[in-house]
Amino acid sequence: MSETSACAPASRKAAHKADDDGKCHCPKKKKPREKRVVRMPAVSDKVADIPSDSYSWRKYGQKPIKGSPHPRGYYRCSSIKDCPARKHVERCRGDAGMLIVTYENDHNHAQPLDLATLTANSEV
Repeated sequence: MSETSACAPASRKAAHKADDDGKCHCPKKKKPREKRVVRMPAVSDKVADIPSDSYSWRKYGQKPIKGSPHPRGYYRCSSIKDCPARKHVERCRGDAGMLIVTYENDHNHAQPLDLATLTANSEV
């Protein structure tokens, strides 16, 4: 039993059919990702050195940027499993001493405690 789906344009409804269970095969619109861009000074000249924050990050890719001698590094939050937070880090084209860090999505967990804070509190 096939039904016409409501997601197809009116001109193509006759050709667009839903599955037997009524689910459509059309690609779904992606949610717009929340992006936040931060500029900060680079900690060193090495590509692998990224500015620290209180989260753990795992590098999962790198690609060259057109018009820039520096690659962009892609990182995902590794503080907990399935955290949707991502960031990519690239050097500023005009000032190689500055980094442009773009954060995408929010963390779905609390901010991890700083290791220095933990050791200071345990010595008391």
